[in-house]
This record gives sequence, C-alpha cells and structure tokens, in this order.
Amino acid sequence: MSPNEEPLVPSIISMEIDDDNETESEYRLRIGHRVKYLKVAAATFDRATLSFPIAHLPPLPYEDDSWTVASISRNVESGQLRTSLSGQQLAGVRNIWHGVRVDVLNLSRVERLTAATFEAVVCESTTPSMAPPPPSPPPTVIAKIARFEWEIPRIERETRAYQLLQQREPDLAPRFLGHIHEGGRVMGFMLEKLEDRRDASIGDLDECERALGKFHGLGMLHGDVNRYNFLVGTDGVKLIDFERFEEDAAEEGRAREMQSLRAEFVDQSGRGAGFVFSG
Repeated sequence: MSPNEEPLVPSIISMEIDDDNETESEYRLRIGHRVKYLKVAAATFDRATLSFPIAHLPPLPYEDDSWTVASISRNVESGQLRTSLSGQQLAGVRNIWHGVRVDVLNLSRVERLTAATFEAVVCESTTPSMAPPPPSPPPTVIAKIARFEWEIPRIERETRAYQLLQQREPDLAPRFLGHIHEGGRVMGFMLEKLEDRRDASIGDLDECERALGKFHGLGMLHGDVNRYNFLVGTDGVKLIDFERFEEDAAEEGRAREMQSLRAEFVDQSGRGAGFVFSG
C-alpha cells in the first residue's frame, strides 16, 4: 500500500456464529475487491463481540494477497490473541456446465431470502463503453451461494440437479442462468426470478404430486419435499431447493417420498419457509 492510499477496511458479508460459543465461528469478509475468511475459536470473544468482531481483531494484513483464511484464538494462560494466516485454496464447485459466470461481488443484493439465498441485481456489464446500451432496469435474479466451504457439496448437488432438469424437463424448475464465482472459484449459481408465484398449500397437492411424479420419472429423488419447495403459478408447478437431491435414486425411496407429500403439506411448523421479515 502506498503512503497516499487509504487502509483497507473489511466488512462482514456472511457469518456463522455459535450462540453457545462452544465451537468455532466463521466469517466472510469483503476487503476492497477481494474476499477473505475469518475463523474465531470458541471462547476467544464473548457472544456479543462475536456479532461485531472487526474492531476487536488483532491487526491483519488485509492488503496481502498471500492469505485467504485468518484463524484467531486466545492463549488461555496469557489471555493474548493469536493469529494464524493460511493461503489454502478453498474448495469450489467442479461441475461448471453453464456458459455464464458472474463475480459474486458484482451482485447487488435486493432482499435476503435465506442465509445463503438472496434476490440480486447483476451489476456487471460487458458492453463496451464506447457503445452504451439504452438505459433499462437490470434484471433481478435469485442467487444462491456457499458462504463457507462446508456448504459447497450442497451447491454441487443443486448445480447437477438443474443441469439434468434443463436437459430433460426444463419446465419443472426455474431457469438456471449461470454460475457465481468468488475470485474464480465457483461457489454458487443464479436462477430466474419467477413472478406471480406462491408457495404450495394442501389445495395444490394433486398438481404437486404430478410435478413430483415427473421428477421421479427421471430417476431422481428430491430429498426435501416441504411445501415451500413447490412454487405454484398459472403455468404449473416449479420445484426448487435440490440440496439433498439424489441422482439414480432407488424406486423404493422415490415411492416413500411421494407418500410423504401429504404429511409435508399439512405440516404447520414452517420448516423450509426461509426468513420471515416483519415491520
């Protein structure tokens, strides 16, 4: 960093905190146009500090590109903070089958839907500056990412499910619009935002059974058939959320999943509903 440059200030873009402070807490940090990761060992800070840890961290070389993960812990005897920096290459999605890839930092969040899913506007433009396009509102997409490495297998499964559906039954799911990468590492995907859709209810059971039957007819198991994973519109039912999807699933498993659908649709626990915002 040159003497005239401002120091880089990190901001937290994702966090996974253990409320009991008994296991490690994790953070994704945006630092300029880079993303780095922070791991804080159990009992390093009190619970309140874990929600806002930046000001309490030891000095870190944020401008240094040689590290990707910083681990912070506290020496039990001295009480001093300890820092360990690692340049480990983080795992990413391997099945990159779509031709479009968008940098996660070029997605402007519109609304948070779940911990890993959000509505976003794609801010990236590949149009030459000498020939600007006529002004138009950027399209809103649904983005889903692996915030941390342990979520990559879920994204991998969903990426494969959308690939198979696009090849065999494209009307059963929202359109897959492309992969999302972070510094070149694919860790998410984009879907079309479906307008005029609602979550399924018990009154939609027959229609949802037909849609699930088509899905099962491809030899696939959904893995989580709560009613919030069926989106109902005038043109039929779309399935979403394939984190537990199984390819080439046994017929017995598919039959059990179909038999469970009614119980799932009358369930009132709200499981699978995502976040509920008030105010």
